[in-house]
Amino acid sequence: MRVWITSLVLFFGLSWTVQAQEKCRWFPADNFEKPAVLDSLSAIEASILVNDKNGNSYPFRYNLSDRTLQVTFDPSSKPDSIRVCYRTLTIRLDRTFAKRTLAENYDSTAIFKDNRVQTVPGFDIREELFPSTNLYKTGSLTRGVSFGNTQNVFVNSALNLQLEGDIGENLKIRASITDQNVPFQPEGNTQQIQDFDNVLIELYNDDFSLAAGDVVLQQRQSEFLRYYKNVQGLQFTSKYKLKKGWEASSQGFASVAKGKFASIQLPILEGVLGPYRVSGPNNERFVIIMANSERVFLDGRQLQRGFNADYVIDYNQAEITFTPKILITQYSRVRVDFEFAERNYSRSILGANHLQTNGKVDFYLNYYQEKDNRNRPLFTEFTLSEQALLAAVGDNIENAVIPRIDSVAFDPTRILYQKVTEVDVFGNSVIYYRYSTNPELANFALAFSLVGANQGDYRRISQLSNGTVFEYVPRVSGQPQGDYSILTQLPAPDSKRMTTAGSRVKLGEFEKVYTEVALSSTDKNLFSTTDDGNNQGLGWKIGLQSENRELSLLKGYRFRGLTEFEYNSTNFQFIDRFRYIEFDRDWGLSPEILKNPAAERFFLTQVGLEKDSKNTFNYKLYLRNRENVLSGSQHTANWNTEIGKRLLLRQEFFSLKSDQDTLTSDWTRYLGNVSFQSKILVPGYQFSLDRNAFKNTETDSVLSTAMNFKEHLLYLRSNDTLSYSFLVDAAWREDKAPVGGRLVDDTRGFTSNFTFRKQWTQHNLSSTFTYRELKFLQRDLPTELTVMGKVDYSGSLGKNLIRNEVSYAIGNGRELQREFVYLPAPNGDGSHTWRDDNGDGIQQLNEFYIAINPEEKQYIKIFVPTDTYVQAYTSLLNYRIQARFPETWKEAGGVRAVLHRFSNTSSLSVEKKVTSDDFGDRINPFIGSIDRDQILSLRQIIRTSFFFNRASAKYGFDLSLFDSQLKQLLSGGFEDQIQHDWKLNTRYNFNSVLTLRVLGSTGNRTSASDFLENRNFTILQSTLGPELAWQPSPFFRTTGSYSFTKKENAQNKEYEEKASTHQVGLDMRYAKAIKTTLSGNLRLIQINYNGEVNSPVGYEMLQALTTGTNLTWSLNWLQKIGEGLQLNLVYEGRNSQGLARTVHVGRIQVSALF
Repeated sequence: MRVWITSLVLFFGLSWTVQAQEKCRWFPADNFEKPAVLDSLSAIEASILVNDKNGNSYPFRYNLSDRTLQVTFDPSSKPDSIRVCYRTLTIRLDRTFAKRTLAENYDSTAIFKDNRVQTVPGFDIREELFPSTNLYKTGSLTRGVSFGNTQNVFVNSALNLQLEGDIGENLKIRASITDQNVPFQPEGNTQQIQDFDNVLIELYNDDFSLAAGDVVLQQRQSEFLRYYKNVQGLQFTSKYKLKKGWEASSQGFASVAKGKFASIQLPILEGVLGPYRVSGPNNERFVIIMANSERVFLDGRQLQRGFNADYVIDYNQAEITFTPKILITQYSRVRVDFEFAERNYSRSILGANHLQTNGKVDFYLNYYQEKDNRNRPLFTEFTLSEQALLAAVGDNIENAVIPRIDSVAFDPTRILYQKVTEVDVFGNSVIYYRYSTNPELANFALAFSLVGANQGDYRRISQLSNGTVFEYVPRVSGQPQGDYSILTQLPAPDSKRMTTAGSRVKLGEFEKVYTEVALSSTDKNLFSTTDDGNNQGLGWKIGLQSENRELSLLKGYRFRGLTEFEYNSTNFQFIDRFRYIEFDRDWGLSPEILKNPAAERFFLTQVGLEKDSKNTFNYKLYLRNRENVLSGSQHTANWNTEIGKRLLLRQEFFSLKSDQDTLTSDWTRYLGNVSFQSKILVPGYQFSLDRNAFKNTETDSVLSTAMNFKEHLLYLRSNDTLSYSFLVDAAWREDKAPVGGRLVDDTRGFTSNFTFRKQWTQHNLSSTFTYRELKFLQRDLPTELTVMGKVDYSGSLGKNLIRNEVSYAIGNGRELQREFVYLPAPNGDGSHTWRDDNGDGIQQLNEFYIAINPEEKQYIKIFVPTDTYVQAYTSLLNYRIQARFPETWKEAGGVRAVLHRFSNTSSLSVEKKVTSDDFGDRINPFIGSIDRDQILSLRQIIRTSFFFNRASAKYGFDLSLFDSQLKQLLSGGFEDQIQHDWKLNTRYNFNSVLTLRVLGSTGNRTSASDFLENRNFTILQSTLGPELAWQPSPFFRTTGSYSFTKKENAQNKEYEEKASTHQVGLDMRYAKAIKTTLSGNLRLIQINYNGEVNSPVGYEMLQALTTGTNLTWSLNWLQKIGEGLQLNLVYEGRNSQGLARTVHVGRIQVSALF
């Protein structure tokens, strides 16, 4: 025991005294195919990252005892060089450091000797451009230029810098700067969000802070003022002391808004997890949600974001999808608070606040203003007539509607229209617009808005590569027949402002009194002075609070109480919602009623007794009067009590009585829960009741109900003290609905849940499962069946010989029907190319391809969502496994020695959505025997590699399989892409300088499209060829290769469409002392092809080259310039038979390491 204690003390003492230093270095990949010393110091294994210039990561093994690193490469895709980043300790753990040793200084009192590890002076050899001792910084700045004789000059840049430390006496800095050439938002599938395009710099000490850049503004102390804003600007905060024991804190900020706040309720479907589209507050169809700004509430409870939590969100598409942990029913209430990117005007946000206290009295002031600059619209310039229209409509912004028609010069890359004038059957002149590609007539660009069925004069007819085409629909008897209109509402600049002042005074140890006054100003249209008389509003609140006062009559209990009164004037407006999410619903007020302003008065009193969390009592009385709208009272109570340390009783009660004009509302809610707390199992029963009815005061008939049900729930769960947890429950629920003026039984549901979680030494298992039936009693509808669940497992077997992870989930969802367009990419950072196959100069969808040649990456493919969803059953499976035989078998001989040479790495990812009625097809993640027409969406990727003699320096081989299937639902039909490849890679080292590789592959590629006829093909291909590498020194290597590829279009029934390719290649690489790396390659490619070149099949067969002789070459020079500065020069060229000129492309990139 003493040895273990001593070892722990030494270990933690060592961890305290050493300092981790980070290094990043480039190495030839061959250096670490065998174990080689990484650094003269000991590296921290968890900090090691190995990747190549493309960002691909590679597995490795690090031996702490001899400081050696071995990296495992896939022979078919081995890079020339790798970048190894790691942190080191300032001492070597494979050496002994001691002032004295027991062997040399042993005596009977040796246990008291000072044997602490000697602190060795550290040194830092990190590569950095600006070295410093008091600042910790990491990151890089990259600037690059790309140019060529077939492309424009593009400038690319990327910055990633994290900085923290001292910059002066009592002054610190903290900075996080990330700036991508093409900014994008992160995915919302984790609880923590990493913003990829963000700048934040903060100077601070104990008394002040100054933040600049992408700042998050949030209110401090206030009853009425609430805000949470993502902005770009400055924020200053200071703390200081005043006279007579007063302390103060002041804050000010000035910024430009990045978005606007909104709160909307999602339309929910029974059993469907999503995705659900989040619309804008004015019914905008498509909005972009600011990353990390959303808060999602289900039945008043806030949910957690994350793939393993409650929901995931696509910020760019504004779509929320719930995980199988969340049950969505037709009675679920889902509300989303969020900020969205609405930037019609430059919007400034200014504010300041002040707080001071002497321990007994708190006093605070707040000022906040957000305002549009009406003279600086961001995306359009208003004409004088449009400004006059906005000035005339006042606060009735919906009346500011104009046709959005722009007269422009003809552009073949845009969708343009011609003006048409006709005479209808009544002899009236009708003017409308028709899609045209005639350069002399197509001179109008139109903007269309979805207005609903039979509300507009246009409809969609087709989807082109650069957008959607609309056509005019003649009216019938004067009534519109379309669902789109060219009328657009003009955005009006607005402003919001609030000033608050408040105070809190302690009357004693337990009581305090508080008050706050707020002034608000809201102008909906800054262009107009009409209706400005209702801009200002007043709100005030006063209250008395008591907390934690001990009661002599009830030993162990503490008393808390609250009484407050609040008044809001008719035009008093909040900045952001400040009451709890279902406040107005609990009063029976709909959003439509709340749109009409009215003065309000509130009175609240509540008392509470608390001994501990199992013994509490609370009661609350709430009175509300909304002038000429509502008058009502709420009673709320909850009571928890423990009986005999085993029986736990919990009860909640809510009652509402209110009058609304000619309506009266009665609402009663009750929840009672009783459970028995044993050491292992906790059985329990819960009864829920929710009775709400809106009645006509004259006829006493029921007009509507917010909720009306009763539910019985039985459950059995594990005690919280156990090392594992589980829950199984069953619930029976009946809901009522108003029919003919009375409440009748509407639905009857049964729901059962099961969850389990357990963690062992080498295994981790968690699962959840839900089964639900819903029967309709008043409507002739089939029973709704919901089955969903998720299982996550990770573990290892046989001392990490087999390591695997699996995640499987099923549920009811839906698939969005999408469209896509191709747009020019900024700075040449695209993914697709356009080839005018038919020579008409007009871009068609079937003329865009994934770019293979780098200079052709001029377009990006953007998926455009529609409003069409198709319900489906979803299944998802992710699986990974790594398997090898024990190391001890290596020396065992016989069969075990042979088996030791084999290993395998495999991964599987499947996400499938189907419409099949067969239950087996719904839960089976694989395609199986299901009709492919019943698959709405499919994403399947299978990778597996079998290795033989993977660690041998003499010979070995690996066999790999890659299978990919992708099916998408588009507005024109389905699009299917299938790829299936087997690859065999063998290697043999004749000696230390000469290596022979033979590579072979066979497979097929299938493309199927319902709307692009020339994208239907299946190409069978096979490749075989040798590769000979000569490396006479660690600094130089040259490789010669030859390959023969045969391709055939199996779907062409007219003739045998074939292509054969002979390729001869030469690669050379020189690397010296990590400072200089020079590499180049030359390829001679001879292609014979008997098909149509200007077609998708031809593009795939030729791989973006031409028939006949093709010559490609490239040169890459990577030079280290001093410490922390790297220069990279790339030159690529291509000359193909039939090209008008040789293609030359050059890139220069400089990277500075911080």
